[in-house]
Amino acid sequence: MAHAVLTRDAADLGPYAAALAPLGLDVTAMPVTRTEPPADPDALARALNTGDYAAIVVMSQRAAHELVRAIASLTSLRATLPDLPDVWVVGAATKRVLDAARLPAHLPEDVRDGETLVRALAGAMKLRGRRVLVPRAEDGRTEPLDLLRATGADVADVIAYRTVAVAPDDPALAAGADLLVRGMAPICGLFAPSQAHALAAAIGAREHDLTGLVTQFCAIGETTAAALRSLGVREVAVAPAPTPEGMARAVGSVYPQR
Repeated sequence: MAHAVLTRDAADLGPYAAALAPLGLDVTAMPVTRTEPPADPDALARALNTGDYAAIVVMSQRAAHELVRAIASLTSLRATLPDLPDVWVVGAATKRVLDAARLPAHLPEDVRDGETLVRALAGAMKLRGRRVLVPRAEDGRTEPLDLLRATGADVADVIAYRTVAVAPDDPALAAGADLLVRGMAPICGLFAPSQAHALAAAIGAREHDLTGLVTQFCAIGETTAAALRSLGVREVAVAPAPTPEGMARAVGSVYPQR
């Protein structure tokens, strides 16, 4: 089988490996980033404790995990939780995290990113003067928050986690980097803008750059694709939805017909 290098942890690759297998691709993990606690690890729990939100907006699977963790920490400290509103999410994987925790989560049709999620939320309810909680990454995009504020919402912007680059010489990157540098991986899939920059650093440590790799880049969304283009990559296939099936459609549009 041919190889696809995906910039995710091996533990998260199952659904993507299954989606890409029919294309004849064997998936190799290259986790170029990892998540760490924020400077204030209790900020999200404190924000939840104030209650009275019209909605909670969750734009990543990791933010969903942090929301579940914060709710659990509150449960251990008080007899009753504040009333929680519905959570609005990007991506089926994000929704599955909340479904498993029995938290109501809305995933509107045609939502591809934070901006389209905010537009769907604003179309479903009046937000002016109401509070909306947004747990996010420290280096996460702020455009969705700007859109929320433009509706008149009072946005509680809480840093729930940090994304940091893995050291280029980390052994977890070696197999994927070797495949890419030797031109043995016709597909390289990325899932966040930060991963594009971390991948460039990892490949750069091996005296290559992204533009010299013999691979087709595929991105989970347009913001990730834009990050790749900013690093000189000219052609990027973009998933129509931030799901394993969406990534498979992007890959199928360029592989094997390259």
